[in-house]
Amino acid sequence: MHPLQRRFYRNLILTTVLAAVIVAVHRWAEASLFRADVYSGIALLGGVWFLALIHLRKKLSTLPLGNVSTWMQVHLCVGWLSILGFGLHVGWKLPNGWLEGTVAILFLLTAGSGVLGLYLTRTIPKQLARVGEEIIYERIPFFRRSLLEDARRVLLEAAAITDSPVLANFYAAKLQPFLAQPRPWTYRVNPSNRRRRFLLAEFESLSRYLSEQEQKLCERLFAIVRKKDDLDYHEALQSKLRLWLFVHIGLTYPLLLLGTLHGILALAFLGGM
Repeated sequence: MHPLQRRFYRNLILTTVLAAVIVAVHRWAEASLFRADVYSGIALLGGVWFLALIHLRKKLSTLPLGNVSTWMQVHLCVGWLSILGFGLHVGWKLPNGWLEGTVAILFLLTAGSGVLGLYLTRTIPKQLARVGEEIIYERIPFFRRSLLEDARRVLLEAAAITDSPVLANFYAAKLQPFLAQPRPWTYRVNPSNRRRRFLLAEFESLSRYLSEQEQKLCERLFAIVRKKDDLDYHEALQSKLRLWLFVHIGLTYPLLLLGTLHGILALAFLGGM
């Protein structure tokens, strides 16, 4: 069995066992007339604070605080258990109070974004690996400008060997907008290679009007189109990961703030009874 598969089944068994223990302890506390909601709330708040620590761990990567991969596995385990703990704490229904209801909604949104992130971080790297080499997100604009300059140099070479405006007109009408402009938001939501296939068909239609030398330049232009399309694909998928992380972290902090406030008020009210 592959080591990743062994780790998956090991973590699955561990999480399942811990979930069974949590449910059993919660039911025992309810049957023994303990304030199960208080203890589950404290444990849930502690779990949420622990889950937030992984963001801090990534920022302190130079400190000997353990492997980030191990932290991520623990993060996933505690995350699933926190969802279970939340359901037990609220009795599997939304609370009525405005503070309790807001905290519950924030928790559900944060947990939902976490589940979505688990899917994205498991699928997007595989999709990017099929495209080719790894591309750093911050360098994509630089690569895009380089491709545009490469295409312009090809056009200058074409102008030096022929007076025919066919290739230059095609570049101005079809290629230059594709190479210079960002892709629309619909592409970022659902990236595909339709535009590249369309331009390939245009190249094939154009080749009949070109000389042998121009056809070679046309092939270089299409190689540039392929690279630009790959860059756009990387940018679209990596943007999803960055947007997800922004939303997930953005939900975490108000959840911590309001969740802690809710816990303090609940304990204060309990002490005044």
